[in-house]
Amino acid sequence: MTAKRSMRLAGVATIIVAAALAAATTNGSGASAAAVTVVAAGATSNGAGAINGAPATSVGRTAEAATIPAPATGFQFGVQTHFSQGWQPSWLALTSQIGTRVIRDTVNWASVEKTPGTYVFTGTAIDTLAGFCATGGKLSLTIVPRNALYDDGKMVYSSAGQAAFATYLRKLLDRFGGCVTALEIGNEINGNNALDYPAGYDQSQTYVATLRAMYQPLKTAHPEVSILGGSTNTIGTGFLDKMFAAGMLDVVDGVAVHPYRPEAEGIDLEINHLNDVMRRYGTPKPVWATEYSYGVPDPRLASASLVKSVLLLYASGVTHANWYALVEQSGFPYMGLFASNTIKPVGVAYRAVVDHILPFGAPVRVNLGTRPIYLYKIGADRYVVWGGGGTIAFTGTTTLRDMYGAVIPGGAGGAITIRPEPVIISGATGYTLGEDSVIADTLLQYGVAPWTYLRRDGAGKNTALELFDNKFTSYFGDIWSQPLRINTTSAAPSGDGAAPMRAVIRYTAPKAMQVDLNACFMKAVAGDGVDYRIERNGVALANGVLIDKIMITALPVNVAAGDRIEISFGPNKTYGNDLLSYHATLNKRGAVAPALCYA
Repeated sequence: MTAKRSMRLAGVATIIVAAALAAATTNGSGASAAAVTVVAAGATSNGAGAINGAPATSVGRTAEAATIPAPATGFQFGVQTHFSQGWQPSWLALTSQIGTRVIRDTVNWASVEKTPGTYVFTGTAIDTLAGFCATGGKLSLTIVPRNALYDDGKMVYSSAGQAAFATYLRKLLDRFGGCVTALEIGNEINGNNALDYPAGYDQSQTYVATLRAMYQPLKTAHPEVSILGGSTNTIGTGFLDKMFAAGMLDVVDGVAVHPYRPEAEGIDLEINHLNDVMRRYGTPKPVWATEYSYGVPDPRLASASLVKSVLLLYASGVTHANWYALVEQSGFPYMGLFASNTIKPVGVAYRAVVDHILPFGAPVRVNLGTRPIYLYKIGADRYVVWGGGGTIAFTGTTTLRDMYGAVIPGGAGGAITIRPEPVIISGATGYTLGEDSVIADTLLQYGVAPWTYLRRDGAGKNTALELFDNKFTSYFGDIWSQPLRINTTSAAPSGDGAAPMRAVIRYTAPKAMQVDLNACFMKAVAGDGVDYRIERNGVALANGVLIDKIMITALPVNVAAGDRIEISFGPNKTYGNDLLSYHATLNKRGAVAPALCYA
């Protein structure tokens, strides 16, 4: 596993900026001054908008013996382990506490075939994986095609090396019988030097040739095993596009991605986009999220992201996912479900998904128009909801649970406030949405109307941006204006003061409204800062230079149908060090709800 981290921008130095507020009018109405707050070093805001921690009843429990439950219908939610790297075998029992039947690990080729043509499957790791199989568990194995016996220890590239790798995989599947559900070929192959073929070898063509050498022999001998190609750090659609062009879809049963990202929202947009790219080459193959998690220190934010991500992935057609990792590791903090033998809050959320979401069917997102609310229906009477604000009331004999599976006291039968943390509702016969307090949200509505994304040059010329694919996460941008980008909660301009290229986030009002704009902008203290502007129909409402962290609270904006509210970021005077995080909401006038800061 390579390092995966969301952007961290908190805890940086205090800044002092001047924010110029200009009045703008529509239909004779003017916008009054808003509060622009400069936050000092050490001030923090958690993305979940809640107190850190988890239910007291869940913290401090140790692993307990349990029978592994029957697999959930339609979605396999597994977990990454590292028994092949020396984890203590006793940790295998932790899988029972979270209710998983699938673990992802590896059996290193070089550890088994030390003499050409001789395969020895022995050792503690092999015994541990076999023990999991004996309990009815399943293995998803990631195998890197590299052995010092072949092709100088590089990723195999010769026909002899590729044939030897295919033989090893056949022996591996013979050893573990029907326990293996999938073989993932390579690990995060879009990383630097991951495909270390000699000069002159095309990476995509050579990797696909390895798949082609093994695919049919393995499918003939073990048709039950899914062969997965790709294995990208993040989703990496631009990298995978080259693999598809080289013929990868003809010799795999699925495409493996590791959708690491700062937050759950937006993962469905990117999965759907990946499927669209696959359609250029024929019928899309299933996408497997074979490794991912959220490495954030706030346990509530991590827990909320876990629950949301399962719904977003499942509703997008992904039916296999593995959380990284079962146990916390010092090199990758905040990601484990357990700290040694003690379950963490995110582990309790994992179990809540297993118990209260997955057994009841595939989630379907309810169409609420442009409202910044996620509402999923699961089966006959189950819902999950989250968003930025507003209320929703469910009819029927309902039970409400938080993201840890704990029953919410007094929650049945009444309206609940919609918050960023998901709520699970069972026994519902219907629902009624209350009045919105949040009209628009840059994160919850990322990539969909009424939001659009543009770049603007120094002469004021606008160019519309589409999803741009590169080696890692796709974003709104293009090849001509790099490093300019607009992602779910991060953005960057390009150029310098003499030739600026601004990143523009535009909201087009569907009707006349009176709203308050709330925003949080953050960046690391480096360079000369980013100049930001908030405009309505080209008239400035607020502007300044972002050096550290700025919060804008309750900036009144009156709009008519078709009016444009724009948030844009420029390079200030010098090029570089301009990556920032952003989040903005448009709230019903008077609804006090500052935008949450994501970092």
